[in-house]
Order: sequence, then structure tokens, then C-alpha cells
Amino acid sequence: MHGNRNILADDTICAPATAPGQGAVGIVRLSGPEAVATADRHFTASTGISLTAAPSHTVHHGHFLDADGTPVDEVLVLLMLSPRSYTTQDVVEIQCHGGGAAVQAVLGCLVAAGCRMAEPGEFTRRAFLSGRIDLTQAEAVLEVIEARTDLAQRLAQRQLEGALSRELARATEALRELVAHLEAAIDFPEDDLEEELPEATVAALEATHQTLADVAGRARAGNLVKEGVRLAILGRPNVGKSSLLNAMLGHDRAIVTDVPGTTRDVLEAELVVDGIRFVVQDTAGIRDPGDAIEAEGIARSRRAAVGADLVLLVLDGAQALDNADRTLLHELDGARTLLALNKSDLPTRLVPPDGREALPVSAHTGDGIDTLRAALVAAVRDKKAAPLAHAFLVTLRQRDAIERAATALGQALSALRGGAYPELVATDLRGALDAVGEVTGETTTDDLLDRIFSRFCIGK
Repeated sequence: MHGNRNILADDTICAPATAPGQGAVGIVRLSGPEAVATADRHFTASTGISLTAAPSHTVHHGHFLDADGTPVDEVLVLLMLSPRSYTTQDVVEIQCHGGGAAVQAVLGCLVAAGCRMAEPGEFTRRAFLSGRIDLTQAEAVLEVIEARTDLAQRLAQRQLEGALSRELARATEALRELVAHLEAAIDFPEDDLEEELPEATVAALEATHQTLADVAGRARAGNLVKEGVRLAILGRPNVGKSSLLNAMLGHDRAIVTDVPGTTRDVLEAELVVDGIRFVVQDTAGIRDPGDAIEAEGIARSRRAAVGADLVLLVLDGAQALDNADRTLLHELDGARTLLALNKSDLPTRLVPPDGREALPVSAHTGDGIDTLRAALVAAVRDKKAAPLAHAFLVTLRQRDAIERAATALGQALSALRGGAYPELVATDLRGALDAVGEVTGETTTDDLLDRIFSRFCIGK
């Protein structure tokens, strides 16, 4: 269980809440029992009001003064009193002019007055330790900050609002009831609980297992949003792979020449379509290599195809299908491979085998590129059991814990159906409960919290 709740009353912390560098506004944040009094000693309001007498959630204009009473900067002060604040403590935010000098001057005065510089993520950690948010919401704060696409930002915001927390809370409540019921059967075997146990418990266990399996699936879907969909572009030399990459990106990223084998290594670029981030890999043309360097490039192309979430096989529509094309069509996993028939601006001579659908595109004119982008998005969405719009953005630690919980429930179901003793089933259920608690923060340690919040910036 997490401890050290008394740190909430120990001291008052301060930190810059805006990134270093030039900007219009720089924000310094304070939190703790002396936040208001400390800020008030250095602040003169234009209205003459004292911050200690001001109501919560009010904004005050004035000047921030150093210890000698000399004005440091013209500022706005935002007052948020406990418990209606981010940390549930008294919180003060001082908005001064942007740039390092003003922010550092304000911070220097506050530290000299007794404030402690906050550790990374300490404001969010205090919000978690006070019970205002659980650990899934705390970690979602970082997901919001690090989101690289609109979809990732929306998903992170839903998680911050408690979407994942609510799903796990349902599972936790159900698991607690199941454990209590099993322990009653263990402690009072003379009662009639054992006769009622199998049917009622199996049904409840199945439902909870399905809930966690659904969460695990949505977490896997979220990994594609968070990390990006790895898309490998494959094909034999001179079919237009690099030209197609440039056309999809809308700018020149890959070198394009008429010389076969120009691309000798895997080249990566980022493409965002409908909020989905693709990590696109342009690979060396696959053929019988002419030298050791080309052979290594082709080997890397094949490894990229194996590790990709999707493969875009590019065929030259202006030429008949050759043996190299047939080999690639045979080798690649059809379930995660899309075919692009490039050079649609020229007379078509290639017919895809076995009635396979191929998207006609022209890297030269741009025809069909929008359709290709849409097909990539559809392929990602169609191949995920969980819709991306309802995915969960989780860390590797969270995903591991969720999957361990689902596995433990699967073992409990098998044991229950096999007539195992309630003690054995209860052990699996407690394991699942502990694993879920690792995600929500109910069964965690200070050391783990240190590792989690060390990833945050100082002012968050």
C-alpha cells in the first residue's frame, strides 16, 4: 500500500509551471499549508487586499516584491484554497512576465522565504496521495502532456477524466465480492454456500474476466495510437516506393533516382492521418543482391516487414507481374498487407493475382494518394478488436499488470470449472485484485511512485 500521506502537511513546495525560455507569461506554482501566507508576504495587490483574506478561486493584480520590498515584476496571482485545488492543498499560481529572469527571481524569493523546490511530478503526486485522483489518472496527466496527435490527446483526456479508472473500479468491486463469497465458503463449509457457489460465481467471474479482457484489448489498441503504427513499404527496386513515401508525406523525405537500389537502408518518417500516427519505413528494393551492402539492406527490409503492424507492398502497374513480385506476395502476411498499384498515370499491364484488391496510385501525379491514406486508417481500425476511439493509453507497467490480472482470472475460471477447492480459486482472485491495484495505485509502493513521477516535469 502507498504510504507517506503525512508529506502533504510537511512543507510548502514551489516550481515553475511553464517551460524555460522566452514567452509572454511565466507561471510559478506553490502548494502547501504556507502557500498563501508565503505569497502574501511578497505580494502587494492593486486593490490593497491581503491574499490571506481573499476568497478562493479569485485573481488579483499587483506587484511581486523581494525581501526588501523592491518590486520584482508586475504579476497576476491566482488563489485556489483547499480542498478545491489540483493538489487539494492551498495552491497559489503567480503569473509573471515570461523569460528566465522574472521566473527565477520569483522562485528565489519564495525559496528564501521557506518554500522547497518541488520534485518532478510532486504536484500530481500530492493530488494522488490526497485521493483526488487515482494512479491511472495521475499517469494520464503525462499522457496528455506527451500526446503527439489529436486522437492521442483526446484519449489521454478521457483517461484523465476517469475512463480507465471506472472500468477498473467495476472489476475491483466484483473481485472483492467474489473473494468475500469464496472466503465465506472456506470459513463456513457447513452452510449451503457451496451449493450456490459454482453457478453464481462462475457467471460473475466470467463477466469480470470479460471486463478485464476488454480493457487489455483497448490497451493494446492504445499502444498503436501512442507508439504509432509501424508501416513498412516493400517492393522490388524501381517500383516507386520512395516516390510514394514522398507523395504520402507531401514533401521529399527519401532520395529518388532512376537507378535501381538507390535506397540501401531502412528510412523512417512520421505520417499522421485522421489522428493516427504512422511510423513509415521506406525499405531497400528486394531482389537478388549485387553486393554485400545491398544484401544487408535487403535483409533489413525483410526484418522491417516482420516487425511491422502493416505492410504496403508496392507493385509497378506499368509492368507485368514478375517473379520477385510473386515471391513477395507469397511471403507476406495477407492479413496485414495492402497492395498499391503504382504508376496509374501510365497504361496498366499488371493484374493482381487471385483476385486480390490493389489500390491504383500515382506517386508522380498524386492520384489515389488520399484514397491510400484512408485505406491505411481503415486497415488499422478494422484489425483492432477495440475501436481506437475507445482505446486506453497505458504504460508498459500498466499493460503488464492488466494482462496479469486477466490471466489470473482465466486461471481462476478454469480452476472453478474443474472443481478446485475454493482456497485455490481465491488465491488467483487475490492475485488479480493485487494486479489491478498496481494500476489504480491501491497496492503500490513509494519506490514505484518515485519511478512513476520522476518522468514528470518539475512543475507538474
